[in-house]
Amino acid sequence: MSLRNLQIITAVARKGSFAAAADYLGLTQSAISLQIKNLEEELGVLLFERSGRSPKLNANGRLVVDRAEEILSLYDGIKEELDPSGRVGGTLTLGVVPTVLTGPLPSVLGRLRKQYENLNVRLLSGLSAELFSKVEGAELDAALTTEPPFAVPPQYEWQPFDVEPFFMVTPMGTEAGTMEELFRRFTFVRFDKTAWAGAMVNGQLVAHNIRPRDVLEIDSLEATLHLVEQGLGIAVVPLNKKRLMQARSHFSLTEFGSPQLTRRVGMYQRRRHPRKTLTELVLNELCRECG
Repeated sequence: MSLRNLQIITAVARKGSFAAAADYLGLTQSAISLQIKNLEEELGVLLFERSGRSPKLNANGRLVVDRAEEILSLYDGIKEELDPSGRVGGTLTLGVVPTVLTGPLPSVLGRLRKQYENLNVRLLSGLSAELFSKVEGAELDAALTTEPPFAVPPQYEWQPFDVEPFFMVTPMGTEAGTMEELFRRFTFVRFDKTAWAGAMVNGQLVAHNIRPRDVLEIDSLEATLHLVEQGLGIAVVPLNKKRLMQARSHFSLTEFGSPQLTRRVGMYQRRRHPRKTLTELVLNELCRECG
């Protein structure tokens, strides 16, 4: 089994067809077909369903693609991991949800940069679901995300480092009241309910039979808080320790849920990849930072 064959089958999986993979790799479609056939003969199983207009990966094919991506990632990372001096270094590409980016991560990266001068970190901000996809597509080495609402595939792992409680955020000076009373009095500025955090909040509202009025729905936590600060409604958001300290000076806060709703935040990555030494450094420092 050659690395070239593994590169070809992963290209077919990512591009969606033999023709698109051929264009991407600079080969003919017949060459792609021949290499896939050779790989199937070597493994002794069919990797594609060929009954339709375009071949589709079957269960065996998806398994081979998963393993091929791991092998290619490890192979590509060998040179980067080699350092005659034994120093820790290299470039780590990390996905981050906004609450971590404005919370514990800057302090952690500052400490690591002082300790490991040859360590470079590239950051990509996004929502958890899209960052999961980018890790699985090998666009990111790891991602700092909220806990997924589904079982993690066996070749990946999600390890927690923090817990964020949810609060009802109301304009400063708002008279205290029950959750039901506050939703009756104010417009609800809802964080996108298709996001994992938004879905958690919506589940609690349904469980308590609360139907917010005049809902505004946006996909930015910062924008949500800004609207509340301007007196345009109330919101329910998760707050890490740093954000909680800041929010107390700008808003009135009430615990949301009974018991209070919380979410865990952690790191998602492949179980084996060439920069795991670097991701583990970041994860250990995040655990220290968040206590």
